[in-house]
Amino acid sequence: MIAAVEERRRERGRLIARATEYAGALAKRLDLCAVVVAGSVARGDFNVWSDIDVVVIAEDLPERVPDRELALIAGAPARVQPVGFTPAEFEAALAKGNPLAREAVDAGVAVAGELPGAG
Repeated sequence: MIAAVEERRRERGRLIARATEYAGALAKRLDLCAVVVAGSVARGDFNVWSDIDVVVIAEDLPERVPDRELALIAGAPARVQPVGFTPAEFEAALAKGNPLAREAVDAGVAVAGELPGAG
């Protein structure tokens, strides 16, 4: 049982490391404020089919949704599922109770920067 728990912790660490590497590559292209792992990987209840939900907050994201998605998925490793916000969008999402923004603040694992409006 202890070995299974330790393997689970190692797998979670590998998934978070994958998101950290993604954040490092993304930082070369975007002015990042924060990158946070959210969802099942952050909570630890992921399974073999889970993706790695990554909240990206950056100043210079494209305005158009398709362009933004392309900018975020370019070079993203397997299983990484990014969602992007500008700092103002993230703060507005938090104020409106957006579940992903709330989870990023409440249970997220920061892999780069600091969340705006989290205080």
